[in-house]
This record gives sequence, C-alpha cells and structure tokens, in this order.
Amino acid sequence: MPTSANRFFEPTSDGELAVELGEHVRELLGSLAQQLRELLMIDESEDLARLYPTAYPDDPDQDAFFQQMVHDQLLMSRLEGIDTVERTLKSELITSDEADAWMGTINQLRLVIGTRLDVSENEAPIDADDPQRDHRVIYQALSHILEDLTEARAELL
Repeated sequence: MPTSANRFFEPTSDGELAVELGEHVRELLGSLAQQLRELLMIDESEDLARLYPTAYPDDPDQDAFFQQMVHDQLLMSRLEGIDTVERTLKSELITSDEADAWMGTINQLRLVIGTRLDVSENEAPIDADDPQRDHRVIYQALSHILEDLTEARAELL
C-alpha cells in the first residue's frame, strides 16, 4: 500500500486530487462498482444490511416507516456516486466533489464486503488457507485506498 512518498491520491495546487491508481486497481474498482450497482438494484440482499442499518431497534414499526422514508433517497445518492466513480475512473485528476463520491462508493463496497465476510473491528491477519482470502485482501485494499483518499481530501479543506 502507499507510503507517504507514494500515495494513491495527491492534492494539487488547483484544489483537485491527482489519482495514482494502477490500471488493475482501476479495473477492479470499476468491476466492484458495477457489482454494487447490481446489488443495489436487486435490493433484497442481506449483504446490504450495513448500508441500511436499523434506526429504531426497539420499534419495528417506526424503523419500517423510517426506512421507507429514506430508502429511495439513499439509493439514488448511492447510484449517483457509482455513476461518478465510473465516469471518472480513468481520470488523472478528480475534483473534491468527485472525491466525495469515490469515498462514498468505496466505503459502501467495504460495508458490503465486510458484511459478507462478517468483518469485525478485531480482525486477525489474513490466513493463507482462508477460503475467502481474496475477498479479505480486496477488503483491506479498499480500506487502504479509502484511508488515503480521506486524508488527501482533508488536505484540500
């Protein structure tokens, strides 16, 4: 993952972020973004649980009402973020607004993958024999990309 001298995102003097992702990483992000779009459109997967957490755990009726009120707006916002990532995936520079969309989409990918893997805060190192090793590596890579993007985006403020 990046060192301080080799970051994925670097603020520019024009208030944008230079994107320093390799072609394979960009292709992976594009593929994952498309898979997220498909999952969001199906909208019935347990993998989306962390994207739509329970707001009222002690009141199922109030929670259902809340989910009904915010669901479509959240869905549209997420789809717009994916559109932005896909549109700018090959760009060498992204604006702060585009960076915000990237952060949202990457975080949503982490949440979905984390749900599938049942990730917790106390994750052990990846075991070479783990049948879900590849997914865990992708989860960690997304975490590093998101961390670097968040730091670079903060530098623009």
